[in-house]
Amino acid sequence: MKVLSCNAGYFLDYEGAYHEYMMRPHRGLVGDRAAESRAIERLVGVIEAEQPDVVGLLEVDQGSIRTRTDGQVSHVAARLAARGLTYEPFAATKYGDDGVIPSLPMLSYLANGVLVRDQVTTRTEAPARTEATTRAHYLDTGPKRLVIEVSLPEVDIFSAHLAMSGRARRKQLHELAALVREREHPVVAGDFNAYNGFEEVERAFERTSLELYDPGETVPPRPLDSVVLDTRTLDFFLLPASFAVSRCETIDVQVSDHRPIVLEFEPR
Repeated sequence: MKVLSCNAGYFLDYEGAYHEYMMRPHRGLVGDRAAESRAIERLVGVIEAEQPDVVGLLEVDQGSIRTRTDGQVSHVAARLAARGLTYEPFAATKYGDDGVIPSLPMLSYLANGVLVRDQVTTRTEAPARTEATTRAHYLDTGPKRLVIEVSLPEVDIFSAHLAMSGRARRKQLHELAALVREREHPVVAGDFNAYNGFEEVERAFERTSLELYDPGETVPPRPLDSVVLDTRTLDFFLLPASFAVSRCETIDVQVSDHRPIVLEFEPR
């Protein structure tokens, strides 16, 4: 089974250099058709090459003024369908349905999503229907609190994007660990914003059977990194130690200020 995760940065085509935000601020305000098209094309190319079973898409725009699509997750699925790859799209707001943030014109469209392929490779190495169910969970802590779960016959895959604030993130990690403990074979993928390193993640998940798999650096080097970050690996995976992992790495394509990560494993 193969899982790919990517923080798409709303497909604004910022690659992480500080000068980009200063020289091209209009993208963050009203978007840019050409920039969005370039970033989407790069991700579609990665997915076409990798053909993962599940894709976690973080930071996607589902209809604000910044996107020229009717929703970026379904648009990516349509672009893949044109290349002969069928994925079922799902997206939900990052902020839930209550409170002030979801009612704001721009923020109400900001989402995370997943793409689930219509066929997955099972342990028999033969294609089979996924029989997947997808749903949204909302953690209690932080404004950005969505966790998407894709339930497959052999594994439950969670896609998460955690808070940048250290205090909120640590609370979210413990909530996420409690959620995945309810599943027999969970896999967690996403952007953990682990600015303080892996220790806080491993501490939160020490009562689970999950191990952290490090794909390598997922954000580009920038000035003052040593002051702000303990690691440039903000995106990674957690999965049971009993699973046989054959591949865990960063894909060297700059879709946004994050590079995609990919995991190949066999559930047991």
